[in-house]
Amino acid sequence: MTRLLHFTDMHLRSHQPGTAGNVARLSRDMPAALDRLADQINELAPDAVVMTGDLLDVPDEVIAGGSPDDRPVETWVDEAVADFALVKDWFEATGVDYVVVPGNHDHEGAFTQVFGDTCRTKDVAGFRFFCFWDQLSSDRQPERTDARRDLFDAALADDEHDCPQIHIQHYMIDPPTMARGWHYEYKGAADMKRSVERSGRVKAVLSGHYHPGSLVIGAGGVIHSLPPAFCEAPHAFRIYDFSADGTVEVTDHALDN
Repeated sequence: MTRLLHFTDMHLRSHQPGTAGNVARLSRDMPAALDRLADQINELAPDAVVMTGDLLDVPDEVIAGGSPDDRPVETWVDEAVADFALVKDWFEATGVDYVVVPGNHDHEGAFTQVFGDTCRTKDVAGFRFFCFWDQLSSDRQPERTDARRDLFDAALADDEHDCPQIHIQHYMIDPPTMARGWHYEYKGAADMKRSVERSGRVKAVLSGHYHPGSLVIGAGGVIHSLPPAFCEAPHAFRIYDFSADGTVEVTDHALDN
């Protein structure tokens, strides 16, 4: 059996001042919540930990190259680097393999400075993880283009990738989701879903972004999953137990039960 622990949308601020604009996002509580999650990791003993983006809550102005206050943008970026370093140190201290991608509230330059380029493949615990750093289009709907689309197509078709796969990304393919006037699923998501399912290679597509969370089992047993946002009480996370016979058990957990 292979066990994965998946959490998402932490929106942490520690070195960065302030907190997320949405009061439900408990940005400044996240370092302590990580300590509590580490206790759960010790108890549940996953083979790998997956985090699918929005590790931090970096202000939109900083991501766009500006500053939300009278301090230079470089100061904000340095603080984001320090917050990413805090999270990386936490991952390393768990002693468990981990896979992580940034989200739309993460500063990619600061993320890369700490974690490197994780937009690639990684073989862990009997699976090949494909990590996608996708973008929001001008209408805020996610899309997969250019090198990221090439990686997706290669995962599903190239002989070198004919193996069990887990796809890691911030945005969702399934189910189609409209909230706050925005589409949360990818442009072309229906075609992406069909391609994933027809490949017979992908066992799970793990994502984030939509804070209420969702879970869909598609054709061929492909799991499309995102747990509720970790930054919001009760600080949820999800466990996947993959058995040798191909079956999967999905269980929901939370720090506050």
